Amino acid sequence: MPALVCASWSDHGLHTRGSLIGFERIASTQKWLYTHGGRKWETFYSPKAREVQRRFFDHFLKGESNGWETTPRVRLAVRRGRSVYDVRPETQWPLQEVRHVPLYLDAVTGTLVPELPANEGVVQYDPRGGARDRARFVYRFEQETELTGSMTLSVWVSTSEGDDLDLFVLLRKFDAVGKEVFFYGYNGFAYDGVAKGWLRVSHRELDPKLSRLGRAFHTHKRSLPVQHGEVVPVEIEVLAGSTCFEVGTRLCVEVLGHDAAKYPAFKHGRSVNRGTHAIHTGGRYPSALLAPFVTR
Repeated sequence: MPALVCASWSDHGLHTRGSLIGFERIASTQKWLYTHGGRKWETFYSPKAREVQRRFFDHFLKGESNGWETTPRVRLAVRRGRSVYDVRPETQWPLQEVRHVPLYLDAVTGTLVPELPANEGVVQYDPRGGARDRARFVYRFEQETELTGSMTLSVWVSTSEGDDLDLFVLLRKFDAVGKEVFFYGYNGFAYDGVAKGWLRVSHRELDPKLSRLGRAFHTHKRSLPVQHGEVVPVEIEVLAGSTCFEVGTRLCVEVLGHDAAKYPAFKHGRSVNRGTHAIHTGGRYPSALLAPFVTR
């Protein structure tokens, strides 16, 4: 069956993941992907998007020869900011030219670096909130770089109390002078970051058949408790997007124990977090963000 799939970078709390996985798994050779980073209803019902839908239905339901078959298989919207983006055609999803680049977390300097730090480091945070409620790691782009696709944050963690951790990941963009660049998020939230992910550490078991480079896929079939003070590796799926980072801009990766903002009509429920969380980096602990670089 022919399929025209709409996928929004701005809906990480609900539709983004399912839209993209659905597109990838559809067996039909006649499938098209329309991506965007705006408010979902505003974009989906815009005159431009409705015209695309009309041409699709006219061709397949009414048999009109309107040139639909020449339509690029992927409409890729690459965000620069909340309302600034570039659109280009692509032939497939995921993109073929993506390079998965590891950016290693360095707790000693609070940065993301291209090589595994030789020195081990630890950064602690209070997962329940407060002034020190997250760990931050920053990377500065020396050339314009596009991040398109899903990501995996591999991180070594421990907790001072309890036998489990709830981890939340937020990626943010800052311009060359240090001002945050916001994006649309779930349910029209206008001050969101680049991408998000979350995982309960006891559910860290991976599905080897469905996981792939850059996208961790978990089984969620059994619970694997964490021993008090035990350091365990976790791979967290960071949901897909497409964002351009200009020269001098910065990518900030934050790990915390709760939702990063009060999203409209969206929040996680009761947490298992207790005590203090620790992120371990360098040496024996190769914590890293595997990022989908597209350099043009």
